Amino acid sequence: MRSVATWLVAILIALAAVVGLIAFLNSRDQGGVNQSTAAAAGPGEIYRGQPVLPPALQAAVNRGNVVILYRDAQPPSGTARLLPPGGRALLTAGQAVVLHRDPTLKAPLVALSARKFEQTDTPQQLQPFVDYWLGGR
Repeated sequence: MRSVATWLVAILIALAAVVGLIAFLNSRDQGGVNQSTAAAAGPGEIYRGQPVLPPALQAAVNRGNVVILYRDAQPPSGTARLLPPGGRALLTAGQAVVLHRDPTLKAPLVALSARKFEQTDTPQQLQPFVDYWLGGR
């Protein structure tokens, strides 16, 4: 009986030592995500509310979708290639690209994510932006 008690005490002391060592090493870890660095990552400029989105589009962006605004009466040729197949299910999941006309834009195309936006002349220039931000990084 005395031998079993000795082993139990030794195991508890060893367990406490391991937990203490892990806690010590964890307190020394300087890792982590700096929010200002994370916001600066990825293509595009920081989105500060311009252009202003209607509430439905803002909700779509907040879910992780990318909104592409176009200035002319029709989206530029090639814009449809930026749209992933899947429709409404992707929109709900935050994995869609939403097209919307905004005749007040200065550039022909503007893509928006929850954190960044990018203005371009052609849809091909938006492909890296869409690929990076789709899904709400």
